[in-house]
Amino acid sequence: MFRYLVAITMLLTLTALSASTAWAADRGKKWELSLGMIGTSSESDSAVNGSSIDFDSAVGWSFGAGYNLTSKLSLGFTGSFVRPKYSATYNTDEDGLVTLDHKASIFNGHFNGTWHFMEGPFTPFVSAGLGWTHANSNVSRGPPVTGCWWDPWWGYVCRNYYSTYKDTQFSYSVGAGLRYDFENDWFVRGSINRLQLDGNGEGVEPKFDSWRLEVGWMVGGR
Repeated sequence: MFRYLVAITMLLTLTALSASTAWAADRGKKWELSLGMIGTSSESDSAVNGSSIDFDSAVGWSFGAGYNLTSKLSLGFTGSFVRPKYSATYNTDEDGLVTLDHKASIFNGHFNGTWHFMEGPFTPFVSAGLGWTHANSNVSRGPPVTGCWWDPWWGYVCRNYYSTYKDTQFSYSVGAGLRYDFENDWFVRGSINRLQLDGNGEGVEPKFDSWRLEVGWMVGGR
């Protein structure tokens, strides 16, 4: 994770040095939207009776929307989606420990508060968020349910639908990063983050470190 922080710092510093800093950024009273990439770290966790789960690192996408109350304080919502490979070991009554290798679908949605340390175009920031994490194992819970219908192009079509093992848990996050605002209301930012799932003391409670690179646009203002 340290090398991601170094890379993000170098990228945004070079961006700031290559741009003009003779103007004063004013984020206050502006809405903003952003899109970007997110990379999650590998994670291993264990539970009772020998059960465990190991996630591989993965790269996905992220989005965000928020409102800058002032040039230093903003509130918003961020979401991200990744599909990491995983290896799960669980205890069964008949076969004992069984290991399954598959790919999960994980979505995070958090309400965040962000504090920018400086009012200028180039500023470090910290953030904290609360929300939910939805994880789908993509493993079927039983036989499929078949649905059929008439399609105007393909005729009579039938497809199988599977119910999978999935869960939604409360989660929270903290992060720190760097941001640069351009004069045309575009901005770039990079951050490192820690996300913790709250399993209410039941089963595994994995935590993930991640890096995030975003490009965004601000609208409105005084």
